[in-house]
Amino acid sequence: MSRLGRAGGAAALSTLSALGMHMLAGGEAPSLLAVAAPLAAAFAIAAQLAGRPLGRWRLAVVVAASQVALHTTFSLGASEPTGLGGHAGHDAAALAGTLDGAAVHAHGAMPVAHAIAGAATYVGIRAADTVLGALAGIVALALDALVAALRLRPAAAPSPAPRIVPAAQGPRLVRAVALAVPSGRAPPVTA
Repeated sequence: MSRLGRAGGAAALSTLSALGMHMLAGGEAPSLLAVAAPLAAAFAIAAQLAGRPLGRWRLAVVVAASQVALHTTFSLGASEPTGLGGHAGHDAAALAGTLDGAAVHAHGAMPVAHAIAGAATYVGIRAADTVLGALAGIVALALDALVAALRLRPAAAPSPAPRIVPAAQGPRLVRAVALAVPSGRAPPVTA
Protein backbone atom coordinates (compact mmCIF):
# COMPACT_ATOMS: atom_id res chain seq x y z
CA MET A 1 0.00 0.00 0.00
CA SER A 2 1.33 3.46 -0.81
CA ARG A 3 2.48 5.92 1.81
CA LEU A 4 -0.37 8.32 1.08
CA GLY A 5 -2.89 5.47 1.18
CA ARG A 6 -1.64 4.46 4.62
CA ALA A 7 -1.76 8.06 5.79
CA GLY A 8 -5.30 8.52 4.51
CA GLY A 9 -6.48 5.32 6.15
CA ALA A 10 -4.88 6.19 9.50
CA ALA A 11 -6.25 9.76 9.43
CA ALA A 12 -9.77 8.62 8.53
CA LEU A 13 -9.77 5.85 11.12
CA SER A 14 -8.51 8.15 13.86
CA THR A 15 -10.80 11.08 13.08
CA LEU A 16 -13.99 9.16 12.32
CA SER A 17 -13.70 6.75 15.24
CA ALA A 18 -13.07 9.69 17.57
CA LEU A 19 -16.04 11.58 16.10
CA GLY A 20 -18.37 8.60 16.46
CA MET A 21 -17.35 7.83 20.03
CA HIS A 22 -17.38 11.54 20.95
CA MET A 23 -20.99 11.84 19.83
CA LEU A 24 -22.00 8.52 21.46
CA ALA A 25 -20.63 9.81 24.75
CA GLY A 26 -22.91 12.84 24.61
CA GLY A 27 -20.75 15.38 22.81
CA GLU A 28 -22.51 17.77 20.47
CA ALA A 29 -22.02 17.38 16.74
CA PRO A 30 -19.13 19.56 15.61
CA SER A 31 -19.30 21.72 12.53
CA LEU A 32 -18.02 20.41 9.20
CA LEU A 33 -14.92 22.58 9.59
CA ALA A 34 -14.28 21.12 13.05
CA VAL A 35 -14.18 17.67 11.42
CA ALA A 36 -12.37 18.57 8.18
CA ALA A 37 -9.56 20.52 9.88
CA PRO A 38 -8.41 17.72 12.19
CA LEU A 39 -8.84 15.20 9.38
CA ALA A 40 -6.48 17.25 7.21
CA ALA A 41 -4.04 17.72 10.11
CA ALA A 42 -4.14 14.00 10.92
CA PHE A 43 -3.44 13.21 7.26
CA ALA A 44 -0.47 15.60 7.18
CA ILE A 45 1.01 14.10 10.34
CA ALA A 46 0.32 10.52 9.25
CA ALA A 47 1.94 11.19 5.86
CA GLN A 48 5.12 12.22 7.66
CA LEU A 49 5.05 9.14 9.90
CA ALA A 50 3.97 6.59 7.28
CA GLY A 51 6.73 4.25 6.25
CA ARG A 52 8.73 4.91 9.42
CA PRO A 53 8.79 2.13 11.95
CA LEU A 54 7.01 3.34 15.08
CA GLY A 55 7.36 1.23 18.16
CA ARG A 56 4.33 0.26 20.15
CA TRP A 57 4.85 2.93 22.79
CA ARG A 58 5.47 5.71 20.29
CA LEU A 59 2.36 4.77 18.33
CA ALA A 60 0.34 4.65 21.57
CA VAL A 61 1.55 8.15 22.53
CA VAL A 62 0.75 9.54 19.07
CA VAL A 63 -2.74 7.99 19.13
CA ALA A 64 -3.44 9.24 22.68
CA ALA A 65 -2.31 12.77 21.77
CA SER A 66 -4.47 12.71 18.66
CA GLN A 67 -7.53 11.71 20.71
CA VAL A 68 -7.00 14.64 23.09
CA ALA A 69 -6.58 17.01 20.13
CA LEU A 70 -9.64 15.59 18.37
CA HIS A 71 -11.80 15.86 21.50
CA THR A 72 -10.74 19.47 22.00
CA THR A 73 -11.37 20.36 18.36
CA PHE A 74 -14.77 18.67 18.34
CA SER A 75 -15.75 20.42 21.59
CA LEU A 76 -14.64 23.82 20.33
CA GLY A 77 -16.28 23.20 16.97
CA ALA A 78 -19.64 22.48 18.61
CA SER A 79 -19.86 25.95 20.16
CA GLU A 80 -22.94 27.98 19.40
CA PRO A 81 -22.06 31.20 17.59
CA THR A 82 -22.39 33.99 20.16
CA GLY A 83 -20.69 37.19 21.13
CA LEU A 84 -18.66 39.46 18.93
CA GLY A 85 -19.51 39.07 15.27
CA GLY A 86 -21.09 35.66 15.82
CA HIS A 87 -17.75 33.87 16.17
CA ALA A 88 -17.45 31.99 19.45
CA GLY A 89 -13.71 31.60 18.92
CA HIS A 90 -13.25 35.38 19.12
CA ASP A 91 -15.40 35.89 22.22
CA ALA A 92 -13.41 35.24 25.42
CA ALA A 93 -16.52 34.44 27.51
CA ALA A 94 -17.86 31.98 24.95
CA LEU A 95 -14.44 30.34 24.64
CA ALA A 96 -14.19 29.99 28.44
CA GLY A 97 -17.70 28.48 28.52
CA THR A 98 -16.75 25.98 25.82
CA LEU A 99 -13.61 24.97 27.68
CA ASP A 100 -15.65 24.56 30.88
CA GLY A 101 -18.08 22.37 28.96
CA ALA A 102 -15.16 20.30 27.70
CA ALA A 103 -13.94 19.87 31.27
CA VAL A 104 -17.38 18.58 32.30
CA HIS A 105 -16.97 15.76 29.75
CA ALA A 106 -13.83 14.65 31.56
CA HIS A 107 -15.90 13.23 34.43
CA GLY A 108 -18.44 11.38 32.28
CA ALA A 109 -18.27 8.79 29.55
CA MET A 110 -16.13 10.96 27.26
CA PRO A 111 -12.70 9.67 28.42
CA VAL A 112 -13.87 6.08 28.02
CA ALA A 113 -15.29 6.86 24.58
CA HIS A 114 -12.04 8.43 23.38
CA ALA A 115 -10.05 5.57 24.91
CA ILE A 116 -12.14 3.13 22.86
CA ALA A 117 -11.61 5.25 19.72
CA GLY A 118 -7.89 5.36 20.49
CA ALA A 119 -7.74 1.59 20.96
CA ALA A 120 -9.57 1.04 17.67
CA THR A 121 -7.15 3.41 15.94
CA TYR A 122 -4.10 1.73 17.50
CA VAL A 123 -5.23 -1.77 16.56
CA GLY A 124 -6.30 -0.61 13.09
CA ILE A 125 -2.91 0.95 12.38
CA ARG A 126 -0.92 -1.98 13.82
CA ALA A 127 -2.99 -4.58 11.98
CA ALA A 128 -3.54 -2.70 8.72
CA ASP A 129 -0.94 -4.65 6.75
CA THR A 130 -2.19 -7.99 8.07
CA VAL A 131 -5.85 -7.16 7.45
CA LEU A 132 -5.20 -5.76 3.96
CA GLY A 133 -3.02 -8.77 3.13
CA ALA A 134 -5.78 -11.12 4.28
CA LEU A 135 -8.39 -9.23 2.25
CA ALA A 136 -6.16 -9.32 -0.82
CA GLY A 137 -5.73 -13.08 -0.32
CA ILE A 138 -9.50 -13.59 -0.07
CA VAL A 139 -10.08 -11.58 -3.26
CA ALA A 140 -7.36 -13.56 -5.07
CA LEU A 141 -8.92 -16.86 -3.94
CA ALA A 142 -12.37 -15.76 -5.09
CA LEU A 143 -11.03 -14.69 -8.49
CA ASP A 144 -9.11 -17.95 -8.89
CA ALA A 145 -12.26 -19.93 -8.07
CA LEU A 146 -14.29 -17.89 -10.53
CA VAL A 147 -11.76 -18.39 -13.32
CA ALA A 148 -11.60 -22.12 -12.59
CA ALA A 149 -15.40 -22.36 -12.63
CA LEU A 150 -15.56 -20.60 -15.97
CA ARG A 151 -12.95 -22.93 -17.45
CA LEU A 152 -14.73 -26.09 -16.24
CA ARG A 153 -18.09 -25.09 -17.65
CA PRO A 154 -18.95 -27.51 -20.48
CA ALA A 155 -19.06 -25.94 -23.87
CA ALA A 156 -22.43 -25.92 -25.60
CA ALA A 157 -22.76 -28.74 -28.12
CA PRO A 158 -22.58 -27.38 -31.64
CA SER A 159 -25.83 -27.61 -33.52
CA PRO A 160 -25.67 -29.73 -36.69
CA ALA A 161 -25.32 -27.72 -39.83
CA PRO A 162 -28.39 -27.82 -42.06
CA ARG A 163 -28.04 -30.19 -45.01
CA ILE A 164 -28.21 -28.39 -48.27
CA VAL A 165 -29.40 -30.44 -51.19
CA PRO A 166 -28.15 -29.21 -54.55
CA ALA A 167 -30.95 -28.26 -56.94
CA ALA A 168 -29.93 -30.94 -59.48
CA GLN A 169 -30.40 -33.72 -56.90
CA GLY A 170 -33.74 -32.41 -55.64
CA PRO A 171 -36.08 -34.36 -58.02
CA ARG A 172 -34.04 -37.56 -57.72
CA LEU A 173 -34.19 -37.34 -53.93
CA VAL A 174 -37.98 -36.90 -53.97
CA ARG A 175 -38.36 -39.91 -56.29
CA ALA A 176 -36.05 -42.03 -54.11
CA VAL A 177 -38.05 -41.17 -51.00
CA ALA A 178 -41.33 -41.95 -52.76
CA LEU A 179 -40.07 -45.32 -53.93
CA ALA A 180 -38.74 -46.17 -50.49
CA VAL A 181 -42.12 -45.71 -48.83
CA PRO A 182 -43.89 -49.07 -48.68
CA SER A 183 -47.25 -49.12 -50.28
CA GLY A 184 -49.61 -51.74 -48.98
CA ARG A 185 -52.77 -50.12 -50.13
CA ALA A 186 -54.19 -49.80 -53.48
CA PRO A 187 -56.44 -47.05 -54.67
CA PRO A 188 -60.08 -47.47 -53.78
CA VAL A 189 -62.05 -49.58 -56.16
CA THR A 190 -65.29 -48.12 -57.40
CA ALA A 191 -68.01 -50.58 -58.30
